Amino acid sequence: MKLTAPCSPIDFSSKDIYGNPIRLSHYAGKKILLAFFRDAACPFCNLRLYELTNQYKTLQAANVEVIAVFSSTAEEVRHFVARHPRPFILLSDPDLQLYERYGIEQSAMAIVKAILLRLPRIVSGLLKGGTGDTKNPHIKLVPADFLISEQGEIQLAWYGRHTSDHIPMKTLEQFAAGTLGSRR
Repeated sequence: MKLTAPCSPIDFSSKDIYGNPIRLSHYAGKKILLAFFRDAACPFCNLRLYELTNQYKTLQAANVEVIAVFSSTAEEVRHFVARHPRPFILLSDPDLQLYERYGIEQSAMAIVKAILLRLPRIVSGLLKGGTGDTKNPHIKLVPADFLISEQGEIQLAWYGRHTSDHIPMKTLEQFAAGTLGSRR
């Protein structure tokens, strides 16, 4: 995990998994969770997507948009992730261009740590749609999350320590409520 002082995110243009154009800067005035996932079949990723899907109405009511980025192809994301309705933006980046721009790391040790430390999450993720059946060559990617303010500044950059390590939901809730960093 790395915390940063507020700074500007790297703007980008892309297409969602359905071919619709998106540009990060078009979401100015909204809070954004920019979440980088490993691959579409990842059990950890699917459990986190389930959690985000369940919290999305609350996040949306707090003016938070979720943008989820996968190293899988758009077809794989549609097959594994979008087969369950997802109310937020899903991007495919199999060439890792966005991952590289945001400094997302790769680590074989992160996979071992996740298996040893988070076995119950693997099982839960498998039950929520993850299969672990992937042909994705980027299996060693470690997730990362960026909380971007309405003013367009990164308020928090969370680089995972293992392949199940996303920003805690409590921290995301604080961000949505505008209390991140306050002593309430």
